[in-house]
Amino acid sequence: MTMRRLWPLLLITLAAGGVWVLQSQPRPLPTRPPLEVAATLAQAVTHPEPPGAAPLLEALRADLQVHRQLIVLFANESNLVGSGLERALAVGHRLHHERRDLVHQLNGALTRLAKEPAPQRDPVIGALLDWMEADPDLLELDRLAFRDSLRVLQKPLQADPTPAGAQLNRRLAQNLRESDRVEALVDAEYQRVFGGPGASARGGQRDRWQAYVTELQKRIPLGPLIMGAAIPRPAEELKGSREINGTELPEKVLILTFDDGPHRVYTEEIKAILQKEQVPAVFFEVGRNLGAQDASGKIKLSHLADLTEDLVKSGFLVGNHSYTHAQLSKETGAPLDLEIRETDQLLRAIPGAHSQLFRFPYGARTKVQLQALEPYHLRSVLWNIDSLDWADPVPSSVADRVLKVIAHEKRGIILFHDIHDRAGKVLPILIPKLRAEGYRFAGLDAEGSLLLAGQP
Repeated sequence: MTMRRLWPLLLITLAAGGVWVLQSQPRPLPTRPPLEVAATLAQAVTHPEPPGAAPLLEALRADLQVHRQLIVLFANESNLVGSGLERALAVGHRLHHERRDLVHQLNGALTRLAKEPAPQRDPVIGALLDWMEADPDLLELDRLAFRDSLRVLQKPLQADPTPAGAQLNRRLAQNLRESDRVEALVDAEYQRVFGGPGASARGGQRDRWQAYVTELQKRIPLGPLIMGAAIPRPAEELKGSREINGTELPEKVLILTFDDGPHRVYTEEIKAILQKEQVPAVFFEVGRNLGAQDASGKIKLSHLADLTEDLVKSGFLVGNHSYTHAQLSKETGAPLDLEIRETDQLLRAIPGAHSQLFRFPYGARTKVQLQALEPYHLRSVLWNIDSLDWADPVPSSVADRVLKVIAHEKRGIILFHDIHDRAGKVLPILIPKLRAEGYRFAGLDAEGSLLLAGQP
């Protein structure tokens, strides 16, 4: 018997009447930097043929690695205060920035793949699902990172009535059910330990979640992670500007805002929840999701711009969130102007979508960036209640964080994102609870003035 054939048998040994399973050392997820992976995928999708499994698999692995890094970074969130919290947020924002570029390319590539004929489509999607389902280096709770990509794949495939399409849809649905199962376990565990809206705390430990975090900490040491370049924080001298940050609102008045969309799946779902609850909101959108402007100045809108038009027709306000979600505090001159101007012009091309509201990605800006808004008559809108939904995959934890900050602030602008499913899961819990506590949900008009009308 060769050593290769003998090796699996050596993993199990009998000793003292018991069975001992020899564990291999955890391996870090081997990936290139997310921005490099995103650039490779961007090149692949420009070819006439759809990208094969290799670049898509690398992108999914890179996305999972950032997901894991964010978990490690905020694992001890309750102990992050002062400069420690500022540092964690700075590194987290950098990771989020890299992930946004990666996911932008990945979502486009997955959507294109899902629309290909079955002979080209099915082997590639099958290879991606094989990895998610059976790779021995994946952990059970890693499935929380796959949900968004699975939903992006699922949406166009639902229109395929063929036997091949039905088979693929069944497999996608099974993977999503497994993600639901894992999420339900960690969500219920959080509620058992800490309580939450409609649930009382019973104490104990988050055993399943902590085991996941402990394993990730073996694979991703915190020290090198927090050595990342910090994103500049808002300067004190900017507080006297015309910015809106939420602290100036009347007591018990809240404004919901959603960043980084529109998204192929989640923007419509969030819109439906808000309409049902009769709650206004502002959506700050990234220009490259809406379309592009060629060298001659001609605007070409993408199909996602239809989602923006639907938002406006439904009574919601849309704001400018830059063209590429860049770290604008690092930009000056023509590059800075382009980030502002392109999205401004794209929003003008969508009926009713243009407003005078602008949100700096990560809130990162100086006087230079604020002055760059003036030619476009744009007004900066920040937030004072951060859900951290971009870093936390557990809905009850997100809801609890928002409620705690609101209890402290008493008023404000809440930051959510419509590019993940977390906001859609916590809004039906948060809105009734906050209303029961006497809070009102307000909106802004196109110039940034407070709108309290329309309360049910």
